[in-house]
Parts: sequence; structure tokens; C-alpha cells
Amino acid sequence: MPGMVDLILGMAAGYHYGDVRPFAASLWASGFAGRCVLFVSPTTREAGRMEAHGLETVPFQRPDYMSHLPLNAWRHFLCLDFLRHADREYGHVLFTDVRDVVFQSNPMARPWPGGLSAVLEAGGVTVGACPWTSRWLRRHLGEAALARVADRPLSCSGTVLARFAAMIGYLERMTALLVPFEPGPNMAGYDQGVHNFLVHGMAPGGPLPEVHFTDNAGPVLTLGHRREAPAMDAAGNVLNDAGVPAVMVHQYDRHPELFKRVRERWA
Repeated sequence: MPGMVDLILGMAAGYHYGDVRPFAASLWASGFAGRCVLFVSPTTREAGRMEAHGLETVPFQRPDYMSHLPLNAWRHFLCLDFLRHADREYGHVLFTDVRDVVFQSNPMARPWPGGLSAVLEAGGVTVGACPWTSRWLRRHLGEAALARVADRPLSCSGTVLARFAAMIGYLERMTALLVPFEPGPNMAGYDQGVHNFLVHGMAPGGPLPEVHFTDNAGPVLTLGHRREAPAMDAAGNVLNDAGVPAVMVHQYDRHPELFKRVRERWA
């Protein structure tokens, strides 16, 4: 938004500098002029080197009563607390994964719509057809909750962009749905089930005020459900499904050759 600083929020818990460097170096090179904050745990290594790229690191520890929550879920609480106590209103806020994300241009330079922008997975896969998301949703919110969104297109919880107030509203609704939580095997990513239940308008309290969906022809190329590696141009940029360089590439580590090329470029 004109005249306002934009903000990127992520978590680098347990990572080392090498894990974060592609994210940090590509963001630095993109021309992004806003603020980027990464929450770091006591097990994060070389956080000071991350700051050399213009990132800010904020240490955190989970309180004992929240220690059973997976970190993927806990980051929503951290981000919500950060925004609630911010000393300014930011323009757009990007909530994003870190280890498997690179930027190919400034994510805030494009005209994002109002409200909240959610990103769809590749290939038109539905919530019910994804074995992980359907399991997470069934285990956490129940079979009836899964049935309500099973036929909806699968949205990735790892990249969400919204205006400041809309992001606070999204995180308030997410945190309310993430607890209570019963730990179980392979439940670390259950926030994605909750995210889909919320952005598809099925959560208690009704739909979010304004949700826009973008697919792999848009600014964020999400590769988790894509079988073939995406094309690249002569300059080494990864192309989206519209044949133009994606603004962000997410889950590039799912394709070994692409992972190698991205790491060679940015690591």
C-alpha cells in the first residue's frame, strides 16, 4: 500500500544459515524495501549471518502449556502477537515458509487485491484428494469438517498474503482453530487442514471477509503436488504455468534438479 511499509513474517526454528540463505539472498536481490522478521529458536544456528541480508531475527521459546504444539502451528501465534503489538500499521503482510522459498522479484511490487490472497496447489488437487491435508483435518477437526471442504481446491498454508487488518483477522481465526490440539504421529503440518477449512469459508463465525485465490499461473509457484519440474528461462528464472517468471517459488526442494540449480544460484 502506498506510503506504508510492507512486512514479511517467517520462522527459522532449528535452521542454520545455509538453510535460510537462498530465501534471504533472493529477497535481498529482489529489491524488497520493507521489513522481514524471522522468529528463531534456541536451536537456530548462525542467526547473525541471516541479519547481514537485512533480515531481523526475533528469539522465541514456547511456554510450557504450548510446548505440545508443532512449530508450524505455533508460528501463527507468534505472528499474531507480533502484529497486535506492532508500533505501526503495515501495508501488506506476507506470512511465509522460509527453507523452501525463493524470490525472483519483489513480492510487494505487484498489485495484490484487497483482503487475503491464498495460494492453490498444483494440478487442481482437492482437499480430500490430498492424503496429508485430509488426514490432518480429519484428526484435528473431525470427519464432518473434512466432508465440508473435501471437494474444494487445496490451498497451501505456507504462503499467505494480506493487508494488515486482514492478516490479523486471519491469524485470530487460525489460532482459535489450532487449539485445543491432541498430539499424534505425523501431525506437524495440521495447520494446513485448518487453513483450508478457514479460507474456504467453513469455520465457525462464517467466511473471512474477502479471500482471493491464485494458482500456479500466478505470482506464487507451489510445487508440492506437481509431478514435473517447471521450465526455466535462459536467465535461470523458474517459470510459472503462464510461462513467465514466478514472483516466488515455493517447495522447490521437491524436484532434485531444480533444488540443485536454485541452491547453486543462491547458496
